[in-house]
Amino acid sequence: MSKKIVLLNTFHVSFDDRVFYHQAKSLSSHGFEVKIISTKGDCIQNVENISINSFNDSDLSNSEKINEITRRLIDFSPAIIICDSPSAIIAANKYKKNREVRIIYDITEWYPSKLHLQYTHGIRKPLKFIVLLMLNLFAGLNSDSFIFGEYYKSVVFRRLFFWKKFIQLPYYPDLNYIQNYPLKPVTSEMNLLYCGKINTDRGIDAVIMAIESAAVKYQEIQFRLKIIGIFPTIKDQNHFNDLVSGLPGNIQISIEKLLPFSEFCKSIGNTHLIFDLRKIDFESTHCLPIKLFYYLACGRPVLYSDLLAIRHHIKEFDFGYLCHPKDIPSIATHITDYIANPGLYLEHAGNALEISRSTYNWKAIENDFLTFIDS
Repeated sequence: MSKKIVLLNTFHVSFDDRVFYHQAKSLSSHGFEVKIISTKGDCIQNVENISINSFNDSDLSNSEKINEITRRLIDFSPAIIICDSPSAIIAANKYKKNREVRIIYDITEWYPSKLHLQYTHGIRKPLKFIVLLMLNLFAGLNSDSFIFGEYYKSVVFRRLFFWKKFIQLPYYPDLNYIQNYPLKPVTSEMNLLYCGKINTDRGIDAVIMAIESAAVKYQEIQFRLKIIGIFPTIKDQNHFNDLVSGLPGNIQISIEKLLPFSEFCKSIGNTHLIFDLRKIDFESTHCLPIKLFYYLACGRPVLYSDLLAIRHHIKEFDFGYLCHPKDIPSIATHITDYIANPGLYLEHAGNALEISRSTYNWKAIENDFLTFIDS
């Protein structure tokens, strides 16, 4: 079989951490000729023996996008195509006609998701949901095999297409990208980190209110919160400004824009404690957060929303706490426990680093991935 392989993305950018920094690099080092085709951004270049061939689909109709993807597939003639969406599957199948090609559906996103339906109202909303759901099942039917990023997103496909091969490939980081910092208990200051969209659904309210409560109790401690993210809307930014007005003087907040992958991996470990207190609903509780495993690789305790997907994947959560994002007093107590009990802090940090190095890292699953592609 030809060793040409395409990672075809209509959801993800070319330099997505899972696609480029893990899958593509592993495939390239394993002897594959790798091309990434993405419809999110214009970029044609060769990076570390990986060909990037992306274009912007924002002004194209669905049929025009499919045709453009197909043309690029024909130019490269891959034997294997790893797709991230139903649109990518449709384009891959169009290319597949009269060719020996294996199509793999890498399922990491809900489809349809809240994002697909947020601007649809009334009777059109359930109708659109059904149409998109059928499109996703059509994509499953027209795939030869599956890569599942997490358990709950695999259930329907494993049951409906039980005869097709699959692999479970979680979102574990390559530890070579992670920069480790000396571990120090909290003394005169506590450094805190929040990453992601800066809005209520992603938990910024719970983070700010819990830190405020802890700061009132420990007025001698300087609480420094670093936020890496963006405001999705002006309304979210205005809400945040209202939220942080009038905070105690021993709280300092800085905001950085989203960082490139390598810079993100180098910066997140320079902190004491990391938050992700996203709103719990049906979709979020069944999603396994990617960044969780990056935080563990830094050897830092985490305070996360109590999501079903986390409890299913991690049986013993002994490197932080799973919280209900509305229970502000409990979250604040967890913060102050790490101040009052340095031994607990060091224990949780050590547990995070140990389980990351032993289990939750890319090298632990890389060979399974490569064997699956080769098989």
